[in-house]
Amino acid sequence: MNIVLRYPKVSLVVLILIWGLGYPIMKVGLAYCPPLIFAGLRAMTGGLVLAVLALRSGEALNFHDTWHAMLASLVFNVLLFFGTSAIAIKFLPSGIASILLYAQPIMVGLLAHFLLNEVLTQRKFIGLLVGFIGVAIISYKGLTGDLSLYGVFMGLLSALGWAIGTVFIKRKNPRSIYWFIALPFLAGGLSLCFIGFALGERPSEIVWNTPFIITLLWGSVIGLATSWVIWFNLVKTGDASTLSANTFLVPVVSMIGGALLLGESAPPSLYAGGALVIYSIYLVNRPAPQKMVTSK
Repeated sequence: MNIVLRYPKVSLVVLILIWGLGYPIMKVGLAYCPPLIFAGLRAMTGGLVLAVLALRSGEALNFHDTWHAMLASLVFNVLLFFGTSAIAIKFLPSGIASILLYAQPIMVGLLAHFLLNEVLTQRKFIGLLVGFIGVAIISYKGLTGDLSLYGVFMGLLSALGWAIGTVFIKRKNPRSIYWFIALPFLAGGLSLCFIGFALGERPSEIVWNTPFIITLLWGSVIGLATSWVIWFNLVKTGDASTLSANTFLVPVVSMIGGALLLGESAPPSLYAGGALVIYSIYLVNRPAPQKMVTSK
C-alpha cells in the first residue's frame, strides 16, 4: 500500500518540514549558482531520480493517453511555479515574494469551488484569509525595498501556476505519479536552464563546491522528488483547498529553520503570525457542525 495514503497526516507533516527547511537550505545553494540555472538543475536531477524509480517500479508510461496532462504539468507546475518564483525572488524583497506566493491557497479554494465541486464555505474562506494575513505578518520584515511591478506580476503568476497545477492534478487523477512528475520536470528543468542562459545567467558562475553539491542533491532528491510525490498523492485523495491551507505552515517552519540553521533572528512577528496560521488551519480543517435531528 502507498505509504503516503496509509499515513496521510504524518506525510503532510513531513511535507511541510521538507518545504519549510528547504528555503534556508536552498538559500545556501543560491550563493553559488544563478537562480534559474539552480532551479533547472534541481528539476532535471529530481526528474531523473523519479524516472529511475518509475522504471524500477514497472509503472507504465502510457504517454499516448497522458501527454496532454504532462504538458499542463510542465507549464503550470514547473515553468510557471518554479520559473516565475525564482524571478520574483530576484526582483522583490523576500517578504513580498513570500506573501504573493502564499496567495496560492486562496486561489486553490476559489478554483476548487468552481472546478472540483469543493464547497468554499464562509468558515473556510475566512480561514484562508486569516492564514494569508498570518503569512503577511511573518514576512513583514521583508516588505522594505523597491517594489518592482514586474516582480509582483511574476510572484502572482507563480502562485497561480501552483494553484492551477494543484487543481489540475486533482481533476486528472494520473495513475503513474512517478512518470507524471518525472517527464515534466526533466523537460521543464532543461527549459529553465535555457531561459536562464537567455537572461544572462552563465554556467561559469556556478561554484562546484561541497555546500553547493549538498544543497543541489538535497533540493533535487528530498526537496523536489520526495516532496512532490507526497504532494501529488495527497492532492489526489484529499480536499485540494483544505490541503493547500496547510501550506501556510511552510513560512513558519522556514523562519524557525533559518534561525536554527543560519543563525537568523526569530522576530516577535513569527509568534503572532504563526498563531494566526495555526488558527486558520483549524478553521479550514474543522468539520462542519452536524445538524440536530429532532424526533417527532
